Amino acid sequence: MKSLVQEIIFLFSILILLAGSSCSMFEAVKIIPVFDPEATILPQTNTIVYIKNGITAMSLPLSDVKAVDAFAVLIYNGTDHFISFRQKDCWMLDGTGRETKPLDKSMHTARLGRNFKPKLPPEFPSEVFRWNKTLRIQGDPAPLPTTDIERTNIMPKSQSKFFLYFPTRSIKSSSLRVIVPKIYSEYDQTETTFVFKFRVEKG
Repeated sequence: MKSLVQEIIFLFSILILLAGSSCSMFEAVKIIPVFDPEATILPQTNTIVYIKNGITAMSLPLSDVKAVDAFAVLIYNGTDHFISFRQKDCWMLDGTGRETKPLDKSMHTARLGRNFKPKLPPEFPSEVFRWNKTLRIQGDPAPLPTTDIERTNIMPKSQSKFFLYFPTRSIKSSSLRVIVPKIYSEYDQTETTFVFKFRVEKG
């Protein structure tokens, strides 16, 4: 009789643990910017903006995408010469120190579906325009020809927009950093890296 009671208590404890872990998996998560005196925060869309070496870089979480940690990135070339970067070089650093590369197209398609199309928040273009009236976020610019098919070229006074999808780390980590590294200047061969800092709110 005693062993039966102990077994029932043990099974009940397992059920409680499983219920708790299931709740944490589906717990509401919100990714928001971390204050940085060198950055501009656009609060309506939780966009972080940096300007370095004539390059404006923005990143914002896509809050409507739940299956992965998804971010939009926009690079505006405010210089008088070409710049370039490789999207596959971007990565994410979480609060445990773990580095994560973006999911490739086949992997994020498997998680999000073949017909999934990422969307910026509808208020994003107007919020950017209110902040800087020289930036107009309308449509996608035509890609420029390049000898390196993995490299994106951006001509002067033009922009490039792309999306990064990472395996979900926001469930376990309270902080996330999205790194866009080595934006290359064709003029003086310098490289500019941007680090976007976010924190995770749960509940």
